[in-house]
Amino acid sequence: MSEVRVTKEENCSGCRLCALACSFFISPERAFSLSKSQIRVARTDGENRFKVGLLEDCLGCGICVDYCHYGVLSKE
Repeated sequence: MSEVRVTKEENCSGCRLCALACSFFISPERAFSLSKSQIRVARTDGENRFKVGLLEDCLGCGICVDYCHYGVLSKE
């Protein structure tokens, strides 16, 4: 099974497009909801730096990788 990894966190712009795509494609109702996403993006100390984390329930589908335009995530 494939695994999604955070490989270049320093490139994250905080756009959360990865999390929105995840929430849309994993939910049966096909709705955007950051709370249903298996990826979390959080601002670090009020700066323009972000912490990216994957929840344990992540399916490893790689949808988030396809929608990250900054190369933060990779699929192995």
